[in-house]
Amino acid sequence: MSAMTGAQTAYRGEAEFLRRHNSKILRKQKRIRTIQLKGLHIFFIFLLIGTAAFAAYKIGDFVLSWEKLNIKTFVLINKPIFKSDELESMLKHYGGNILTLRFSELRKQLLTFKEVKDVSISRKLPSTIEIRFILRKPVFQVAINKKYNIIDSQGVILYTSDKSGSGLINIWNIKKSELEELNPYLPELSRIKDFLDYVTLEKPYGISLKLKGRKEIFYPGKTDFAYKINLYLKLSHHPLLEKYTIKSVDLRFKDRFYFEYQREVIN
Repeated sequence: MSAMTGAQTAYRGEAEFLRRHNSKILRKQKRIRTIQLKGLHIFFIFLLIGTAAFAAYKIGDFVLSWEKLNIKTFVLINKPIFKSDELESMLKHYGGNILTLRFSELRKQLLTFKEVKDVSISRKLPSTIEIRFILRKPVFQVAINKKYNIIDSQGVILYTSDKSGSGLINIWNIKKSELEELNPYLPELSRIKDFLDYVTLEKPYGISLKLKGRKEIFYPGKTDFAYKINLYLKLSHHPLLEKYTIKSVDLRFKDRFYFEYQREVIN
């Protein structure tokens, strides 16, 4: 009886050993299949990526060498008036594929033209570049050495001309080295430019100016030109002032004017 029990126990132990061994083999085979399957997936993924990259390269190479995408036309909107020949000559150096055009480089070149204040650039596929200019506006002209330097409201010399321009403020008797001294006054002068005959520098007053149709010389200071001049023009009709021929009006001081009169008018 005891011998039979021992044999059964030995059988069960051997069976358990075989079951565990078999399970271990199955797990190992399963891991191998899993690794093989993952390896196959990774291979196909790399194959797809490689194929896609090669296709993208070929497409990119085709697009960048496609003649239909070569730049053929520049459309210039609000283009500069002066040195336009130089501008068109410069643009001829920008050819090739429209997609490879470096806007930053082209924009930097366009801003070297003093007349250009700002510029925007866009592609119009397949072969056109559109350039939209924001130009500086001429406001002043300074006669130096029988040439007229045309200046915008920020003091930038836009170009030089042999002839006087119309609708510009005349700046008289000033050296080229003194032009920067006018910069603080330019915004105020721009507001009354339609009424100005000329402007000049006169120490120690700063700027002096003459209005169209008036004989007085004004020393307006640096601010509120229009307000102070308009106030004086109203006061000039007062009977006390009408008796005098005013030669100059000093408006530099707050809340008061100083007059230089030439003679008393005798009625």
